[in-house]
Amino acid sequence: MNTSAALTPRQQREARFYRDYAARQKVADVDFAPVESQERRPWNPYWYVYGLVRQRYVGPTQRVLDFGCGVGIAAVRFARLGYDVEGFDLSPENIAEARDLAARYKVESHCRFGMMLAEGLEYPDASFDIVVGIDILHHVEIGRAIDEAWRVLKPGGVAIFKEHVEAPVVDPIRNTRLVRALAPKDASLDEHITHDERKLNAEDLVRISRRFARVEEERFTLLSRIDRVVPHCGDVMRGRLQKLDQALMRACPALTRFGGTVVLTCHKESP
Repeated sequence: MNTSAALTPRQQREARFYRDYAARQKVADVDFAPVESQERRPWNPYWYVYGLVRQRYVGPTQRVLDFGCGVGIAAVRFARLGYDVEGFDLSPENIAEARDLAARYKVESHCRFGMMLAEGLEYPDASFDIVVGIDILHHVEIGRAIDEAWRVLKPGGVAIFKEHVEAPVVDPIRNTRLVRALAPKDASLDEHITHDERKLNAEDLVRISRRFARVEEERFTLLSRIDRVVPHCGDVMRGRLQKLDQALMRACPALTRFGGTVVLTCHKESP
């Protein structure tokens, strides 16, 4: 990748954040249940993504790009499914952690990692059967990153993105002084919030939909967003709220527009 001198100010801030974040956050163990167990949790956006990738597995010749791989947790999970995995990240510290993690779980022969920018990938055109980005687009210049994801995806392939999105009514309230005081959104290593990140808005979603032949959208996070302001809201309570969210949105589809999390399945046109 280009040296830090070639990075934009935003990219430099992101790189500094993840240098410090990697020094504080070490991966103890990877839970492979989302890709190996018989259980399904379609109400959980992360499990939903892994379910989509799991469904599309045909054989070990399939290539997946972990789009903004971070410390490599998703990459090693994809490798355990049987995929040939490439991952990239802006942060050299994240790349080092990802390589160590792949070696720890003995999938290093199926994982390759490199330092790259989402806005300027070094992979050839049509390199991957699947592109998966988990919580990455809100850190990058979305238009250029989406163009790159489309470029490296094979015709007939899919790009899957799990993202935070703005919701009407909810986000304006969230940004009031009182709520910000109760649940600050300032940059924080503890909360994994960078200085420049922002939720995707309606314009971003339209741009993504125009780039791909077809985009399927699944929404999450209605009532379950309160886990940010309720102390000690653990996994059990969060899971119950996510189940309730799914039931509410299925019963009343109009509520989906208020969902604060989206999973986009973006189809590239076939040859």
